[in-house]
Amino acid sequence: MWNNRFLWAVGMSYFVQSAWFVLLIWRVMEQTHSDLWMACALALGFCADIVVGVMGPQKGGGRNIAQLVFSEALLFFLASFVIDRSLAWLMITALVNGWLAGRITPLLQAYLTRHTPVSSLRQGSRSYELGSRIGILLGPVVAGWGLVHLPFSMLLLVFFALLLIEAILLSPLDTGAVVRTKEDEGNRPQILFVATIKYVLQDPFLGIALGVRGLNNLLWPAFTLGVPLLVVQAWHQGSLGFGILRSVWGFSTIVGTLWLVPRIGGNLGKFYFVSWMFTGMGFALLAWSPSYQWAVIAAFLGALASPAVHVALDTYIGEHVPHQAHGHVFAFQQFVMSGLGAVGLGVMALFYDRWPPDLVLGMTGGLMVLAATAGSIQYTKQLHNRQEAAKMPPEF
Repeated sequence: MWNNRFLWAVGMSYFVQSAWFVLLIWRVMEQTHSDLWMACALALGFCADIVVGVMGPQKGGGRNIAQLVFSEALLFFLASFVIDRSLAWLMITALVNGWLAGRITPLLQAYLTRHTPVSSLRQGSRSYELGSRIGILLGPVVAGWGLVHLPFSMLLLVFFALLLIEAILLSPLDTGAVVRTKEDEGNRPQILFVATIKYVLQDPFLGIALGVRGLNNLLWPAFTLGVPLLVVQAWHQGSLGFGILRSVWGFSTIVGTLWLVPRIGGNLGKFYFVSWMFTGMGFALLAWSPSYQWAVIAAFLGALASPAVHVALDTYIGEHVPHQAHGHVFAFQQFVMSGLGAVGLGVMALFYDRWPPDLVLGMTGGLMVLAATAGSIQYTKQLHNRQEAAKMPPEF
């Protein structure tokens, strides 16, 4: 029964964050009409993830995940009374929420891997991925509808209610062990952060996998910035066309979670790199699509294998990383993704200012495929060397 409670809570958490992202960007755009302020709003979330990555998700108060979620609910409740007064309150809310959500996500992942038997990790990771993907898919849709039909403050009260339900769902679960670990007591965050980096770099899979993921997160803004340009310039569609394309991408990830990932046999680590190859090819196919209809097909194909990235990492961490380090490794993963994603926004903005979107997106997709191929070759060598040294069959 705990897994049903937990997965409902995961879906609500990702739903609120994806919906809040849409509300935040739209509200900032309405109030400022400034690209700079929109970039600042985006940067708040990235900065929070970077700080959490360095300090660790255990730092900052709260005895369990339910208390952290309740703090987030209380934030939205209080913000609903002041959010309409000035842009400053909107930014303060974004900053505090980023700090709380940046801690909650890796702790949820750590709880999953800590409380799931090794034999069931693949299934548990798929279930977590399904819950998060449904939340991510529905959040923007509901937020877009809400912006048209409800006052902004009322939407924040809806977030408050959903997070309150999430906190109630999590409260019976023993999540305190991932929030307060004995190993963290008395240790400075910087020491734990450096220890996490060393651990990741020495691991035969994590170092290569997070290196590929970091590079691809650096390149990912090519999709974020380039697809809207292609929708308008190449395929002559409006905002509805863009929304449909993003929804198809999201729907494809759910299909991949339900249909493709359960059919992956053998070494899940190797398919991690294959999934990034699919994403890179999806970027390239989008760039070269001669029509909007072809672009929709390219989006579906490109996203189909992407859930394997998360399932592979979650499963590997659960099988090979000591329990007390799960939260730190997940937080470091978030640190890598957000830090390089923030850099990538600036880099890709410069590229799109100089070159056509199809060229930038196509080249980015090609680089993703090359990076994933190089990572796969290196991981295969590492795996072979370890098997030769131990004369044991692969575990992952």
